[in-house]
Amino acid sequence: MTRPRWRVLAARYRDGLFGDFGGTFILLAQAPLIGWLCTVVWGSIERDTPALYFVLCLTAVWFGCINACREIVKERRIHERERLFGVRGRDEVLSKAAVLAGIGAVQVVLLQGTVEWQLQLRGPMGLEILALFGASLAGTGLGLTVSALASTQERAVFAVPLLLLPQILFSELAIPDTLYSDVVAAAEKVMPVHWAFRVFEESAAVEPSWLSVAGSLAVLFAMACALILLATLAIVPRREVVT
Repeated sequence: MTRPRWRVLAARYRDGLFGDFGGTFILLAQAPLIGWLCTVVWGSIERDTPALYFVLCLTAVWFGCINACREIVKERRIHERERLFGVRGRDEVLSKAAVLAGIGAVQVVLLQGTVEWQLQLRGPMGLEILALFGASLAGTGLGLTVSALASTQERAVFAVPLLLLPQILFSELAIPDTLYSDVVAAAEKVMPVHWAFRVFEESAAVEPSWLSVAGSLAVLFAMACALILLATLAIVPRREVVT
């Protein structure tokens, strides 16, 4: 049976990525490092707080976004040639998303595992890792969309802070939800960090609403899928002569 094109591209992308051992090591090592820094800060009070949940969720989105933001634009010339042989934009995006999802999964396990090792958060660890993975996957979708639209790698990287800053501004960390305007309340609902944060807060409650947790996870993963689809739609063939 012939393998789908996106799987062939994913295998090629994975081999090229893991062939750079130093780059892959740095990619994965940052997760336990950030987790350790969190334990240094919150270890002094020996308990988890909503601020810690928010930092973990924002970090997961950042992982996905920074991992993906250069991955399409840096291979644009290659993809343009491959389109001549029937390779579609969805194959390119799915191949990147599949490999980056695996990397994101390892990163969030290392991040959450490092924090849990020292602080032992109140919510179920598996559920919190699932929320962080959803946030990372949404970040991957954001990064791939930027990469598909950007003209250079540098511009794609420069766009990442513009994607992350709203995650902070439209959150309870910046303004208490009791003071939200209608605009801020609506904007918060489209931020992946918000839904991952809800999972952490609800699962850590004395009497958690598991229906609310399930709903938040469903919205988070639906958002991640929508962003990956948006990245696929963002790939527009350039009017450049391929030589």
